[in-house]
Amino acid sequence: MSETYDVAVIGGGPSGSYSAFLLASVGTGVVVIERKDGAVSAPCCTGVVGSGYADLVGVEPECVVADASSAVFISPSGRRLRVESPVSQALVLDRALLERRLLERAAGVGAHVRTGTVVLRIDRRDSGFELLLAGPASREVVHARALVVAGGVGPGLTRQIGLGGTQRYLVGAHAEIEMDDVSETEIYLLQDVARGLFAWLVPVGGHLVRVGVLGPRAAKAQAGRFLERPEVRRRLRKREIRITQRPVPVSPLRRTYADGLIVIGDAAGQVKPTTGGGLYFGAIAARAGADVVGQALAAGDLSSKALSGYERRWKSDFGSELRRGSRVRRIYGHLSPHQVDTVIDWAARRHIADELLESPSFSFDRHSRTLMAGLLRGLLGPLARPRLPRVGGSE
Repeated sequence: MSETYDVAVIGGGPSGSYSAFLLASVGTGVVVIERKDGAVSAPCCTGVVGSGYADLVGVEPECVVADASSAVFISPSGRRLRVESPVSQALVLDRALLERRLLERAAGVGAHVRTGTVVLRIDRRDSGFELLLAGPASREVVHARALVVAGGVGPGLTRQIGLGGTQRYLVGAHAEIEMDDVSETEIYLLQDVARGLFAWLVPVGGHLVRVGVLGPRAAKAQAGRFLERPEVRRRLRKREIRITQRPVPVSPLRRTYADGLIVIGDAAGQVKPTTGGGLYFGAIAARAGADVVGQALAAGDLSSKALSGYERRWKSDFGSELRRGSRVRRIYGHLSPHQVDTVIDWAARRHIADELLESPSFSFDRHSRTLMAGLLRGLLGPLARPRLPRVGGSE
């Protein structure tokens, strides 16, 4: 005999588990289906977030391994732009611990969590959905009135439910290594290696450093080359480094809802095109989705029309941020190494970065407007003709 739930959440990552927590906390019958078995895995992201995410989700202090108030940007020719804030601008999270805590929180309010379980097939039924699962021991069937699809980057599930896949991807590579002399975040703009490529080093305590690379292709190979750069290699404590690679969706699905279901987080392409970070927007989408699905369940109407409010809500909240971020990403991808040098040099001499950082509108979580302003000023500033003093006249 199969079990029946109000909602099946497919994917127990941060977005899925937060959605399950919100739904279960108001009495909704929820099952979370997570393919990982709970074992610690290689890092899939650097885990840098702003205070907005920490406040929204309620990140526990033990999940924070470091914070950051400064960073240095390094251009292809080695020009440097250092920015610093008197207050912390970002938190570095233990991503594996965060996922465990969010899943535990969902289970604590009544959600049924099934790890090590894969969704093999989804079929529509008059009462909702029938899911064929492959668990640690055997196959089984569960039924759900509604689905929240939060299964990460792979497009298989979204295509199976008729919503297609994300149109544009970048590729990210990550590793955790031991290094000397990395006291603050270092961001390397690598236009001399490949257009649109950048890398970073983020210290997380002691000699431990998280390294990442994001670009249009072959990020794992590019990360290996980045670690061989003399200014990086000389600080490495060991040479054998495990690098993981994954695709990063940088455009949302054309539609993130259908009859009986919504899609959230990476699966929906709700990811910052600038940095590849998806925790913050995924959490906002999870909250909007939980509200809309909860109301639809209460009304007994899970039609596409009833669930369309989910998409209106998330687009109203951060749709413009995604669009601006895409424009910033395209501009950066077309810059030459010399132009990147020019932007960094001009911004350093004119203190543009400090000015933007101190603006009341600056937000680590919503930074596309700030990056756009910095790029345009850095590119156009050197072209502006200097004002010449008047000769033979008065003011």
